[in-house]
Amino acid sequence: MKGVGLPEVVIVLGLLVVLIAGFLPSGTPDASKEVLLLSKQVGPLGSEGFNYQHIKLGDNVVLSKGVEGTPLLTQAGPIEVAKGLITAQEHVVEFSIPSHIMEELSSSSISFRIIDTNRYGPFKVSLNGFEVWSDYLTRGQTVEIDLPVGQLSSDNTVKITAGSSGWKIWSPTFYIIENLQIKEKLTSGEEKTFEFILTPDQLEKFYKGRVYIGNVNPIIQGEIAMILNDERIIFRGVPGKGSVINSFSSGVKAENTLTLRLIEDGHYELTNLEVIIFTSANTSAGFSSDFSIPLDDLSKMRTGIEEGVIEIEVLETAEESLKVILSGETDIELYKGVPEKGILVLKFTGFEATKDNTLIISSVGDYNIGTVEVRLVKK
Repeated sequence: MKGVGLPEVVIVLGLLVVLIAGFLPSGTPDASKEVLLLSKQVGPLGSEGFNYQHIKLGDNVVLSKGVEGTPLLTQAGPIEVAKGLITAQEHVVEFSIPSHIMEELSSSSISFRIIDTNRYGPFKVSLNGFEVWSDYLTRGQTVEIDLPVGQLSSDNTVKITAGSSGWKIWSPTFYIIENLQIKEKLTSGEEKTFEFILTPDQLEKFYKGRVYIGNVNPIIQGEIAMILNDERIIFRGVPGKGSVINSFSSGVKAENTLTLRLIEDGHYELTNLEVIIFTSANTSAGFSSDFSIPLDDLSKMRTGIEEGVIEIEVLETAEESLKVILSGETDIELYKGVPEKGILVLKFTGFEATKDNTLIISSVGDYNIGTVEVRLVKK
């Protein structure tokens, strides 16, 4: 039998090295990788109080997308109109449109069903003194006629008549109708944008803001988003009936926009919409600092490979709560309480953070904060 040569020995030894290495704990730099995202000195916090200003944005705001509004008027019938040499029977309908609805009205129509007719003359519809439709209709026909939006006003009159039977003087034209409806369609109000301005002093001492809606009336529920400056989502969801308050802690500029957007079909009526801006009497009341997460690391966080860690060095504590907010697409309150002296450690996930973030630490109590660090670590 042939003996084992040198090449075979080398191969065997190499395989043993690979096998043993597989059981040894990894000590590569990548396995213990930490990414430092933020490291800053904070200093004393505390405030003698806050000032606030109400900024009116709008009233009687309508948000509507892809749905018909509540019918303006409904009459079951039967309703008869006639026109002859002697007979003249008309039907008059009066209806009103609120001014804030008029601004969002994209179309309006009148609909009905013909129960019976002799078709001796045409069926006519007039709006506010102007004839808008005339045609011959048949028994059993269902008709919907557009009412010109340009001829509508706050108070309106629709007159339904029959045309003359002409030479058939022995019998007047008649039409009998049922299920008369005048309907509106609001599709232009699916998004509203409002502007508000902050003074240099408000910007310097900005603490937080609130979007306040005095009353929300959900005629048809749908998902709504509140967006600050086209980049920060303050709220996304289906609001209920009543007042609504949503806060934001960052993202303001000298000139700002607040957008209310219907994401899905729905119809809302909103009253008393305003922004409330809170400013601190003492500019050291809060600390905020921006940091970004590389997209590759953000992806790893969202798959559970990495997580975010915040370490806050508390040098002096107070009786009032300390609040820590991570502000990305939305504001996430990571901590609210009274910490002991030492290192306060908080964690966050890739679903609580986004690519660009702001860390906010605030309190009305007198705290002294040392170093604040934000890092990513492997789980």
